[in-house]
Amino acid sequence: MRGIVLLNPNHTIGELHMTESFAIQKIMTDKYMDEKNISPVILNPYQLHLHYTIPHELLLHLQKKETAQIDCLVLHSMETLERFIYIYPEKWIELCLYFKEIISVSAQTPTKHYEVN
Repeated sequence: MRGIVLLNPNHTIGELHMTESFAIQKIMTDKYMDEKNISPVILNPYQLHLHYTIPHELLLHLQKKETAQIDCLVLHSMETLERFIYIYPEKWIELCLYFKEIISVSAQTPTKHYEVN
């Protein structure tokens, strides 16, 4: 299975500092990817990390790459993208179309892209 991780460095989990929250997001998504044998998809050969932190950038790379549908988009939780989804609902829908499923690791329940609205 192939997937892309999208993290939010500005999201806080509970009372934790943003730095700690980001570290938790990364640890949980990395662990999930390892446990489920999900290979990271590299869209840009110059990207520094195996994850994205900017949904707009991910969408742009997906559009440029003209790639076939990718198995999954792995998130820590839907809450990490609430603001993006609220402000840019059409971009969120477009982003979802590139994936067979959206996986929220904190919930551990895969969601089909057409159910995410």
